[in-house]
Parts: sequence; structure tokens; C-alpha cells
Amino acid sequence: MQIKTKLKPGDFAAGLLIFSLAAGIYWAGLGREGPLEAQIRQDGQLVRTVSLSGLKQPVRIELEQDGRRNVILAEDGRICMAEANCPHQDCVRTGWLDKSGQSAFCLENRVSVVVAGQSEAGPDAIAR
Repeated sequence: MQIKTKLKPGDFAAGLLIFSLAAGIYWAGLGREGPLEAQIRQDGQLVRTVSLSGLKQPVRIELEQDGRRNVILAEDGRICMAEANCPHQDCVRTGWLDKSGQSAFCLENRVSVVVAGQSEAGPDAIAR
């Protein structure tokens, strides 16, 4: 059985309205993260926090412990694990992190880099 439907002018208006709302919600969320910072941890301990917004020169951070080695590079607005002596190199292949919520982990060397927006105010929401 084949059902044929005919589009009406109201269908186009509804589609345009849905598309406009989706585009507005998407664009309203862009560029609202504010200044970025990266938290670098080794063996679960915070080693360093780097403010990524407004860096004038690249920052190179070398972590060495018990034969494990990671090199992290930070530039204005982004950070990456540039080198690691781990066998799989997944952390290096993650590439540049430049958005809040992105992260890179070197499981073998127990090093993590997590990018977050700097908190200038209190919480965004309160749960009850």
C-alpha cells in the first residue's frame, strides 16, 4: 500500500520555524565559554593549571616520573599533548584541545589534560 502525501504551505512554514529555532539555539551557545584554563594532572594529583586565554608565548610543560615522560604544549586558546613515551600514543593523536570539556588522557603514564571555562561566578544551576 502506498500513501501519497501532499505538502501544504503551512508545512513549509512549520519547517522554517523549527529550523530557525534550532539555528538560534545553536548560535546562542557559541562563543559563551569565556576564558579557558587547562588542568594538568599526574597520578591523580593536580600538577599545574594553565590559563589558555591570552597567552603571549607558547608554554612547554615536561612531566617526568619513574621513566614516564609527557610533553604538553599550550598556546593562546589551545593545548595538546605533544609527546609521550607510551606505546599507543592515543594521547598525542588526540590533537589540540580548544573547547571547554575536551580532554586528553595518557593512561599508561597516568597524565590527563582537561580544558574548562574559568569560573568567574557561581554555579549555572541549582538542583533541588
